[in-house]
Amino acid sequence: MLGAVKAGDILEVIWVSLIAGVLVTVAFSFVVLGMARSADAARGGRGSAALAYAGLALLAFATFAAAVGFGVHIMLSKS
Repeated sequence: MLGAVKAGDILEVIWVSLIAGVLVTVAFSFVVLGMARSADAARGGRGSAALAYAGLALLAFATFAAAVGFGVHIMLSKS
């Protein structure tokens, strides 16, 4: 049996998933960027820049992990 779904609900799912997808992708991209730049800076002897890029990567990973964790929590709490 098919249930009726309101168009507003479908549009909400679409825009929330687009925002979440972009946020998670950008956050993980900054993880990769920060780690790569940190390694390059460390090899080049620029310790303060390496530390700053590592901090960026850590902050981006925390954002990524929080977004994924929140998404899993939302999926498991809906009934």
